[in-house]
Amino acid sequence: MEKYQALVSFILKNIGGRENVLSVTHCMTRLRFTLKDDSLVQKEALVKSSEIMSAQFAGGRFQVVVGTNVAEIFQVVQEQLGGKNAAPDEEKKGLVSALVDTITKVITPVLGILTASGLLQGILALLTATHILSINDGAYIILHAMGQAVFYFLPVTLGYTSAKAFKMNPFVGMMLGATLLIPELMTGLTSGDVLYTLFNGTLFQTPVYNTFFGIPILFPASGYQYTVIPIIFIVYVGSKIESWLKRMIPSVIAHNVTSFLTILITVPLAILIVGPITNVLSSLISAGVSGLYTISPIITSLAVALLYQPLVIFGLHWPISAIGITNLAQSGVDYIFPMSFTANFAQTAVVLAVFLRTRSKDQKTLAIPAMVSGLFCIIEPAIYGFSLPVKKRFAFSMIGGAVGSLILALSATKMYAMSFGILGFAAFINPETGSMNGLITAIIASIATAAVAFILTYMTFKSKEDVVQSEEKELVKTEFLISPLEGQIKPIESAADPSFASKALGNGFIIVPEKGEVVSPVSGVIKTVFPSGHAIGITSDTGIDVLIHIGIDTVELEGKGFKPFVKKGQTVTQGEKILEVDLKKVINAGYSVETFVTVTNSNQFLDILCQQNGSVKIKDKVMTVIPFNNQIESKNLAEVH
Repeated sequence: MEKYQALVSFILKNIGGRENVLSVTHCMTRLRFTLKDDSLVQKEALVKSSEIMSAQFAGGRFQVVVGTNVAEIFQVVQEQLGGKNAAPDEEKKGLVSALVDTITKVITPVLGILTASGLLQGILALLTATHILSINDGAYIILHAMGQAVFYFLPVTLGYTSAKAFKMNPFVGMMLGATLLIPELMTGLTSGDVLYTLFNGTLFQTPVYNTFFGIPILFPASGYQYTVIPIIFIVYVGSKIESWLKRMIPSVIAHNVTSFLTILITVPLAILIVGPITNVLSSLISAGVSGLYTISPIITSLAVALLYQPLVIFGLHWPISAIGITNLAQSGVDYIFPMSFTANFAQTAVVLAVFLRTRSKDQKTLAIPAMVSGLFCIIEPAIYGFSLPVKKRFAFSMIGGAVGSLILALSATKMYAMSFGILGFAAFINPETGSMNGLITAIIASIATAAVAFILTYMTFKSKEDVVQSEEKELVKTEFLISPLEGQIKPIESAADPSFASKALGNGFIIVPEKGEVVSPVSGVIKTVFPSGHAIGITSDTGIDVLIHIGIDTVELEGKGFKPFVKKGQTVTQGEKILEVDLKKVINAGYSVETFVTVTNSNQFLDILCQQNGSVKIKDKVMTVIPFNNQIESKNLAEVH
């Protein structure tokens, strides 16, 4: 741990000193500090250090990216802080940060089905615009139902994800969402004779059709279908009630009683108080943004376009997306998503310019998957691998995105579904009229965006931007890595996880294991054993940093099914057993066992060659790492079994 003392002292000094730290946690690569005074941070000094990869504020915390040795560095941080509590200090988090964190946790898991719905609606719009289908056709009716279902039942889906975010029984969360959608609520609470009207003559004027034991029920005329904000707050209230009940109810009857009482108490509160309040707040937010858009579409569009890409870096773009989702759900048309639609084409164009100008083989290799991902609106590989490291490139991407957004704003172009990238153009077709004007404008805007970002990056590119960092350990001859598992090998680009597929975590390969025994692919030192046992980091004797990551999202299993045989700092030899995985248990729990093996410091080597497909057994040679200083005949470059 001695070698990290100076680094930790340097970090603490530049974040305002030990007394400025409220709490600290860590993930696989970064330290997360909750600070008393964020203004004391000297970010520029930190990022200049060769031992720090990046530093940034995100989600109300200051994050310092130090690599896969983070667990050891974290221990030194704890020592120098005198054992400060590692748990996040939630009370110190600002309201905005907490709200952003919550929206991110709730909406992110739903993005896949929202995008699928957008694609379905885009296809339907295309079929109707070309007169292949009419609105009375059975095929149209079925496709329309498929595209609308996710929005109609959004409170149910968000009830589940909100419950997960608030650590509540997720099925109770779904129940709360489903209760809001029962048809008899609409018919019984929004029709018939009006008993009286509340807030008469104001913006909040609401007719009351029924009461709950004499308490007026303010049920929205349009119901809670297609809403986002109300269910999040309702589940939050429900989570507090459930937590209180768990403390009060004896464990012997808790299993049968807790969920019942949670629903019994929460639903009336939701319908009488929480729902009406949040429904009004949601409407006010949408009305406010709509009002600004009405006053000046250009200013609104430029603001969103310029902010969107920086917000993606910090994961803070979901609140903007939430407004767009609400607009689509309630009216079937949106003006927010067009403002950020061209961002991915800007990032992709930047990568293309670098690909054409760079002489770095590693950059060229990484560029292709980054461009493919970018075309499908996965821009993180482009941001972290190409534009953000050279700040002017990121600025060029922002400028390009703003140009496209401005074109769409000036033409008052709207989107009729949530879909992005090359598959998203169909979302600009008006499903009612079949008009292609929005599609044509979107294509023009995207081309303009890409052209601006490409030209600026291409014309200002400098060869010195291709930097290869050196390490204390240096690989002086070609080294072979063996397979840590027995199974089917696949190229890393085919990974279901975009971070691995983009090679953002290094070059490598995938193994779909057939047996649960895991051995070390190199001789070296164990640098990281994640507490859940699903990931192990090893540094070879020659300086190759290898990450073995079992499965996707398997950290959520909290160690169930994983049995590590090594500890941090332990020396291992190539082929030594380091882990055992109960594959059946992991699969039965609903998780993929697709295993990623990557060299996380890939950019320090001339080339990394991997077997691309076929069956492999433990200890088969599957990867060749070639150093910069080793002159090897070309026939040896492909020596991978």
